[in-house]
Amino acid sequence: MTISRENSIGIVGAGVSGLLLANKLIAGGYKVYLFGKKDDRNQVLGSWRNTVTPSPQRHHLLGSWQSWEFKFNKEKFLLKGADYHYEVIDGKAMKLDIEDSLQKNSNCIRLFENIASIKQQSRGYEVCFESETESVPLDFLVDTRPPIRTTPCCVQQFVGLYVNVAPTEIGLNTPLIMDYGSWGAEKDNLAFIYALPLSHNRVLIEATTFDIKVRNEDFFLRNIEAWWSFRSEQNLADIVECKESGILPMGKIKPLFNPENSFGSAGGATRPATGYTLLGIERQLQATNSWTKGGGIPRFEFSKLSQFMDSNFLKVLRNEPSSMKDIFHEMARGMTGDEFAQFLSDRFNFRIAAKVIHKMPKVLFLRNLFR
Repeated sequence: MTISRENSIGIVGAGVSGLLLANKLIAGGYKVYLFGKKDDRNQVLGSWRNTVTPSPQRHHLLGSWQSWEFKFNKEKFLLKGADYHYEVIDGKAMKLDIEDSLQKNSNCIRLFENIASIKQQSRGYEVCFESETESVPLDFLVDTRPPIRTTPCCVQQFVGLYVNVAPTEIGLNTPLIMDYGSWGAEKDNLAFIYALPLSHNRVLIEATTFDIKVRNEDFFLRNIEAWWSFRSEQNLADIVECKESGILPMGKIKPLFNPENSFGSAGGATRPATGYTLLGIERQLQATNSWTKGGGIPRFEFSKLSQFMDSNFLKVLRNEPSSMKDIFHEMARGMTGDEFAQFLSDRFNFRIAAKVIHKMPKVLFLRNLFR
């Protein structure tokens, strides 16, 4: 079935992927039903780019940098990009801006009720609500809700604090992608700090883990406070503006509805070994013209080279999570800024893949290769 502009398209889930998809389809003249609660969570979206940032993302840039930093105890590595830059987008502001625009558009029917079920009919779909109000029939449906993590799916988990302080006061001049320092508050030392200078008087400080288990929030806050104590004598609690947190799947997932109807993270947009999602969503969006003509969402996958590299990273993470620090250390020490950015953004080739493998601790890599 070709999806024409006379067909009704339902999008379940109003997070980043659902809103960006609705925005694109409505701009193309399609009628869209958007289901789900308004997502007003704090959210910063980071990515490496060598091209112009697409709209509406570029209207919500918080920062763009040609260099970024890594720290491992007393070692520091500053990577500089010649062709690539690292940028962060204010996800919350973008979501609210798209919501406002969509609600003013007659081609968008916005429904905030909780969904009880989705039924596939002989022709089209039916969305039913928890309130048992009248259901909505649709010609086509896209599900963007977060997927279920399957066993043994690893996770990237983070808790971040937005802090009202000048970045220079805490020695933060460029994005600090990873700080595995001696400040670590926990014996296993699995957490690292990710810190961003968002403006002249505002920073984001996140404690992050790549792990096989979900931890409580206090674990991350203890690590942030320990890192902060090495950088400032100010009372952190007095200058915290707000908080963000999240758990991203790293590995096998199960969509809440049919895989062939899934989009965004549920449709494979999250890079399994990194947790980065925005570039995957953008590549899915680029294919919308083909699936509206073909009547189905094309299966999205990262490159075969990424799949090979990611599978080995995930084997190491599942079996020896404490060794991830050593892998990132060797990558930061042995790669140029552009090589690192290409690898993380799935724009790399066999030469860069070989370099990553060469820099990886050999015994560790071989020990997990055939597991």
